[in-house]
Amino acid sequence: MAMTLRLDDDLDAKVAELARRERLSKQQFVIRTLADYIERARQTERIRELAASAAADYPETLRRLGE
Repeated sequence: MAMTLRLDDDLDAKVAELARRERLSKQQFVIRTLADYIERARQTERIRELAASAAADYPETLRRLGE
């Protein structure tokens, strides 16, 4: 899917510099950065789900740990 991404001059310069350091095109850098962000968000959500499940399964243990 094609898309146009409009960046202000400051952000464009920052992306260009980071892409240059990584030896990537700006497009490759943005794609990789977005993919990394999405993966971290997925992992964070999974951790929240596991924590909620543990809290529901072990409320007494958590209460004692909080004392």
